[in-house]
Amino acid sequence: MQFIIGLVAILWLDRIIGTSLSLNGKIVAVTGASGALGRELVAKLSSQGARVVAITTNPAAVFPEGVKVLAWQLGSESELFSELQAVDILVLNHGVNVYGDRSPAKIFESYEVNTFSTLRMAELFLGMVTDDGDRTTKELWINTSEAEVNPALSPLYELSKRTLGDLITLRRLDTPCIIRKLILGPFKSQLNPYGVMSASWVAEAIIFLAQRDFRNIIVTINPLTYLLFPIKEFFQSWYFRIFTKSEKITY
Repeated sequence: MQFIIGLVAILWLDRIIGTSLSLNGKIVAVTGASGALGRELVAKLSSQGARVVAITTNPAAVFPEGVKVLAWQLGSESELFSELQAVDILVLNHGVNVYGDRSPAKIFESYEVNTFSTLRMAELFLGMVTDDGDRTTKELWINTSEAEVNPALSPLYELSKRTLGDLITLRRLDTPCIIRKLILGPFKSQLNPYGVMSASWVAEAIIFLAQRDFRNIIVTINPLTYLLFPIKEFFQSWYFRIFTKSEKITY
């Protein structure tokens, strides 16, 4: 019994101070790359030796030398197919916050950007996982936000991100590769100028935890998220597994 406890302790210590995921030489694509967090992820991934691809809807965005830039438009995710085939890790980080606007147009915009465009790109990438080599090297990281379990003082942002988080929990049951959720608290950006964390610190924490193989990467100052999210994710995954059927998906 002492041996087992010791072994578990060693494995957890290795997870915290060791490195399970190497980014050196990996091709990592980041959507929302021209935003505050996107730029920090691009910079910090590059510093880890990753070959970074910045995916942005802003044609005027400028990135450091050596970063490949791909322009895309909402609804045209399939046009990225050939470019994404060589990607090892896809970070889906784009989003929109309409704050207090509840007009029909903003409802559709929130769900289209925060939920459905992300799902389309995720499925496009998952469809490229075709063999055992892909299953061990390809990863999908998705920024779903701590709005999955906590209010964000922006109802449409919460609803659309919560829907995305729920659907990703469902897709995890049959996914052909690793999917990591990024459960992020408020950081200062165009989407949230009142954020209390810096985008630089959040990006650094994301990479640190991903390298140690955390599948649910929680970065927030709200202690309730660390308690509520694992409980929500466990029971929701259990519920989905019981009341849905798995079908053979050919990738």
